[in-house]
Amino acid sequence: MTAETARGTQNPAARFLSSYLWTKDQDDFGGYSAISLSPDGASFLMLSDRAHVIEGTILRHGERILGVRSKAMSPLDFSDSLFEEEPIRDTEGLARDTSGGIFVSLESDNRILHLTADGTWSLLPEYAGLAGLPSNKGVEALAVGSDGALFAVPETSAGLIQPFPVFRYREGIGWDTPFEISRGPGLLPVGADFDPMGRLYLLERGFSGFGFFSRVRRFDLLDGPVLEGETLLETKQRRHDNLEGLSIWQAETGELRITMVSDDNFSRFQKTEIVEYAISN
Repeated sequence: MTAETARGTQNPAARFLSSYLWTKDQDDFGGYSAISLSPDGASFLMLSDRAHVIEGTILRHGERILGVRSKAMSPLDFSDSLFEEEPIRDTEGLARDTSGGIFVSLESDNRILHLTADGTWSLLPEYAGLAGLPSNKGVEALAVGSDGALFAVPETSAGLIQPFPVFRYREGIGWDTPFEISRGPGLLPVGADFDPMGRLYLLERGFSGFGFFSRVRRFDLLDGPVLEGETLLETKQRRHDNLEGLSIWQAETGELRITMVSDDNFSRFQKTEIVEYAISN
């Protein structure tokens, strides 16, 4: 386990803080596709793409990550009986609801599960926009707004220069597609979150053949039907590993922090990396 604190961003809106390589001698460790931190950034819940979650605490000294203390991996115990056919348990997106539960997306089946705080699983209603997504190009990015609405961003759009649709689910109202997000060359949505001011953040990932690169944008949802957003961070290829999960929290100083985690695809050539940046409010 190692930590790094050198600067490495192409955009001054984000200030690099720390990178930590996390290893753990445990079956099913790795493959982390999503992360959700507590409002103070101390504790986390991570989701793997094999339908497991892990809880823990990030240990820091100042702005530097020193280590991770975690519990054992736990399988998501949703029943196959919720589905008409046995689902593929490739869980990609994770978001906490406003009542202590979580939402989880299944990328291949294009469905979203909800686990309430009392441990009850259910499937959100089907939606044509979700059902029409290609297999393995479904929803990777989930985020919940302060009003409890769930936002879901797929890893694909109608064309290489067509914007990404953003699907919204509201309890008692159902699904709609309130806006879209512009698409950049070679970048696909993989993680999302809201900050305390109600702004949406989107982590996008690209792969060049030589390594991964990432971008983080911030959006005001009132900006129009197609959101361009503000680019906070763009990394060069191989600056970090395959960053897929993103969570926004606020430090005691009031400064906003981005914490991201990489999916090592259970490959010995990749790594589980926890990365943190500070961003302006």
